[in-house]
Amino acid sequence: MAIATDYVPESSLGWLDFDSAASERVGELLRAFDEPGTLDVLGLGTVRDAFSGMLNPGTSTIQTRLRYFLFVPWICARLEAQRVSPGEFSRRLRDDEARLIDCLRHLGHNQGVIGFTAGRNLKRMPSDAYWGGLWTWGLRRIDLSISEYGQRAATLGKMRPDRDDDGNAMTRAVSMWAGLPPPPDDFLHAEITFDLMPDEAQLLVDHIRRRHAGTLLAVLCATPQAAAQVDYPWQLQTPGMPAQLVEILRHAQNFSELTAGPQHVYNVLVARQARAELSWETDELESRELARLDDWTHRIAARLDDVRAWVDDLPEFWVLLNEFGINLGVQEFVNAMVERIAGDPEGFVEDSAVHRRIRDRELRLKSKRARLAHRSALENWNGEGVGGQFDFRWGITQSYMRDIAAALAAGT
Repeated sequence: MAIATDYVPESSLGWLDFDSAASERVGELLRAFDEPGTLDVLGLGTVRDAFSGMLNPGTSTIQTRLRYFLFVPWICARLEAQRVSPGEFSRRLRDDEARLIDCLRHLGHNQGVIGFTAGRNLKRMPSDAYWGGLWTWGLRRIDLSISEYGQRAATLGKMRPDRDDDGNAMTRAVSMWAGLPPPPDDFLHAEITFDLMPDEAQLLVDHIRRRHAGTLLAVLCATPQAAAQVDYPWQLQTPGMPAQLVEILRHAQNFSELTAGPQHVYNVLVARQARAELSWETDELESRELARLDDWTHRIAARLDDVRAWVDDLPEFWVLLNEFGINLGVQEFVNAMVERIAGDPEGFVEDSAVHRRIRDRELRLKSKRARLAHRSALENWNGEGVGGQFDFRWGITQSYMRDIAAALAAGT
């Protein structure tokens, strides 16, 4: 659908590079602008990210394949060994990551090669996507942002332990990286694949289990092939799963399934408003979203007793998320939506009170950028639906488990 409009939004985004965690959060935010289906129109992202972190720590939506957890430190360790100066580090890192793209390009499109199309012009290199995860998994031992690391890499590369007069080490040398298997001899000079060597896979598994025991990611490392058999993590049939993890998955499932409804209703409301105010042809989008809502209603109704039991446990749900600082506005909106769904799932979709809450929620979050409240924002809409059911980075986890399963099977 071609849409002509004179409205041009003006906005900018900036941040201070305080730490790797902040940089990773910004990276995920920027990726969301490139993937309309992930846009957080109702402000549910803080809960989504909390569960993603609890279940799959160290992962990110801007990651692709597991072997990047080795590619990045291999590249950085080379630069350390070469004692690259702070003034040259950023350029040399980008050059080496661009060479990595070239070494992976033979794998083809849609194989997880970061920068396959953009090459050295890529805005966010693999180091940006994996930096936070390297710290979370314990593969990176010093908590520095990439820019801070670049200032210290040459020094880290030549640091040695202090020794006494007899040559005995009195202090431990500072190492940025955990002990890793060596890279291939022709690393960055020949074609390479994402296939993990058995010792590489085992090292990653050991780090995940040691740093994040009891998480979904760690539990799956014991039977990585199980991840490929289900669409959502709560569908897993994994013997011996810790009781705490089972409870987290119960909360994750109910939040995911119930909040999908309001997101699809939002798309319906935008479609109707664009047709009424702008005379756009949005019948197809509305019909598609209503069909999804019809399926959603039947799924909720089929497990209504479980849903109502979970709604009764909402205080426990928010206690679980207490450390993540979910603001009161999110809690009030989620409570209102899921309580209404539990009361009458069949009547939820066309409930005028629900529509009013969704409109108010968008307006509170977006102000003049709210499509349901401001014509200029509606005119700038791309005509596509947004949001949907949350899977808490399950696709990334499945990819990682496939790579681990293949490597460990090859080593037996």
